[in-house]
Amino acid sequence: MKRLRLPLCLFITVLAAYSFISCKRISFPVDQWPGGDSLIYALFPPKVKPLPVVTQEEWESGSRTPGDHTQHMLGLAYSESDPDRIYMGQDVSNVWVSRDFGKNWNTLKCLGLGTSFIYSIEVDPLDKNRILAAAGCRQFSVVNKPYQGIYLSTDGGITWNKKVARGQIFEVRSSTKLFAYAPSTKDANKGYAARWYAAFCEGESGNADDGFFTSPDGGSTWTEVRKLPTADFSNTIRGIKVHKLQPEKVFLYGDGGLYRFEDATNPSGAVTKLSGKNGLPAGSIWGSIYQSEDGLTLMVAVQNKGIYKSTNGGDNWSSFYTSSTINYCYINENHPNMIFAIPTEKSNEQIHVSKDGGKTWNTPAKSDVRYRPGYDNSDWTRKLNGQFCYVLPDPRDAQKVFMHTKSKNFRSTDGGLTWDISDNGFNGASHTDIWNEQMFDPNNPDRFCYFMVDRSYAYTDTRGRWFYPSNITPGPMGLNGRTCMAGALHPKEPVILASIGKQPVGQLLRSADNGKTWTVVSTGNKQRWCVAFNLQSPDTCYQWRERSVDAGKTWSPMANMPANAILCGVSRSDGRILYAIDWKNTAKKVWRSTDSGNSWQQVIETSWDLTSPGDNSGVFRINPKNPNIVYTSSANGHITEWDVSILPAKSKDITITGGTDVGFYAARFAIDPRHPNVMYAINSRANTGNKFFRTIDGGATWQNISNYVTMGSLSGLAVSPVTGEVYISGENGSSVMLPPYPSRNTAYDAVPYVSNHLTEPYN
Repeated sequence: MKRLRLPLCLFITVLAAYSFISCKRISFPVDQWPGGDSLIYALFPPKVKPLPVVTQEEWESGSRTPGDHTQHMLGLAYSESDPDRIYMGQDVSNVWVSRDFGKNWNTLKCLGLGTSFIYSIEVDPLDKNRILAAAGCRQFSVVNKPYQGIYLSTDGGITWNKKVARGQIFEVRSSTKLFAYAPSTKDANKGYAARWYAAFCEGESGNADDGFFTSPDGGSTWTEVRKLPTADFSNTIRGIKVHKLQPEKVFLYGDGGLYRFEDATNPSGAVTKLSGKNGLPAGSIWGSIYQSEDGLTLMVAVQNKGIYKSTNGGDNWSSFYTSSTINYCYINENHPNMIFAIPTEKSNEQIHVSKDGGKTWNTPAKSDVRYRPGYDNSDWTRKLNGQFCYVLPDPRDAQKVFMHTKSKNFRSTDGGLTWDISDNGFNGASHTDIWNEQMFDPNNPDRFCYFMVDRSYAYTDTRGRWFYPSNITPGPMGLNGRTCMAGALHPKEPVILASIGKQPVGQLLRSADNGKTWTVVSTGNKQRWCVAFNLQSPDTCYQWRERSVDAGKTWSPMANMPANAILCGVSRSDGRILYAIDWKNTAKKVWRSTDSGNSWQQVIETSWDLTSPGDNSGVFRINPKNPNIVYTSSANGHITEWDVSILPAKSKDITITGGTDVGFYAARFAIDPRHPNVMYAINSRANTGNKFFRTIDGGATWQNISNYVTMGSLSGLAVSPVTGEVYISGENGSSVMLPPYPSRNTAYDAVPYVSNHLTEPYN
């Protein structure tokens, strides 16, 4: 019998295919290293670590667990069975967990949590791994709208299952307690509390999917008991709480005040409005309700009026703390003398703390609230107040308390008199990229710039060890926001261009000193999706419908540019070649200029919208070595490759293997500038398990590497032209991933951080 011999090319193909299927580590030569050595692609596993925005002061202080917070938490909860396990529901990106009462934080895989906007969260009192979440959808992520509802996790947030579908859940922009269990139904044999309730309001527009729900089996199944119309319950419901001894009696509160459901599972059961009579004034109620073990003593805060107490289950009330500035009240239910009152932000006051049940109150001095080195000492940073406050007193220790406020976390061990940071790993600063291929210096790996959501920019010349944070103030510069949608670094000079405003538009700013000072160089909030230098002749640069020939100091219209078109790409290999997309009309046409924007020719017309699913989405990329090859979104949400060297352009669909989810859409796409066969794509849909993909063969086959990144709102994707590293970001922070081949001078190796992303069940 003769031995079967495979041709080398076929052997490599089979080997590569096997590696994609089996997810084993495998390497083989594919390309040439710039020095002439053989380049080896290592397919598995990708190496990813956080690359957060750290100030120079924090880096030099020795901090190795940064927390560059940005986004707010609307829900926090712990389990009675393990108060050290705290879950936070983020308003834009999934669920976080701490296993040490807030000292350190981890992101969670959240597989199956179909939309990443978490409006409320609660944990079973007997099972710390059993979590309920209300997942909604904000206006800028309509692709996730069909996946709103009530979700249940039984493994600590690693995986989720939708239990109730809702058409639209109203986002309450404050802390919430929209789930509650009946304490008297805790069942040790079942291992969970049996009876649960949930409440959703109609919202300010009156068209949210409101309702009052109950579950008899720990949140596995739900029944809608009744609607909660604005006319009866106001347009904002913030929370509910169940009577300690009577599972049919439920308190509901919000802008309409305090209500008591007398027979909560009965659709016709009586509802008593407690606010506005018997000593409890009318007004909005925030925070939580304190309830004694016998259910008789209740305490609540009424907005701008004070804190009130009832000793007969809510029938009569009296004031014990009058205040025109207090919104929230949180009380340690195991140590009810510990009361935390949260003032409004406009009051400019610090948190108020009582250790004797409200008889006397203390307020920590501004200097006693400490935050990370390098952050400013403004009231926003150090005043524990405002509409996004959430206090979790430790039920085991009256002196310990955790607090979230203004997207930052603090902890006190002396009953709230002094506070320290408690957000190690709680990273949220993220770069974004409709088109940010020039966020890197093409020659110097130490120099790059994050163009960011909410923070304008963060510049580094230390390879990411520390960043120089934004000093842009919207008011004096006439900006309508601080999100940077596109930007570029000059390849030879300390010049940065950035389009800053409110997504998806901005004004164009220029810095001649790497971000120390800025001026507005092109006014008006325009769709400046692409900002780029001609890398071969960088005094010439482009954005929107304008061109500069003095490195961005002054700008003139590209007079012959087609009507309704905006710039969408500039070639890396030949900066005279530009592309523009028909944004405002049909979003189906693409033009090309080969003479720096003097003349234009239509090269592509599709039957589908190239900017779907939103006006700041869609894909447009140019092959970094061949400017005649471009990539757009395809009709089915994958990628189409176009060859425009001859007309009509030749198209080839690239199917992202594994992108099979309903609603899959490759909203972000990036190409390795040195090795164009290496590409990356991000699915706009959240938490599907099919989020992040890589190919090393120009799109013929793809690897699903979703397990190595958070699967929420990923919006940033760029590849360094110097190191090939992949820069990924979302509202869970920014990360860097090594390329699938050897590289030198990497940011990955420059920083000491380790991944805080949990993908498997944990203790």
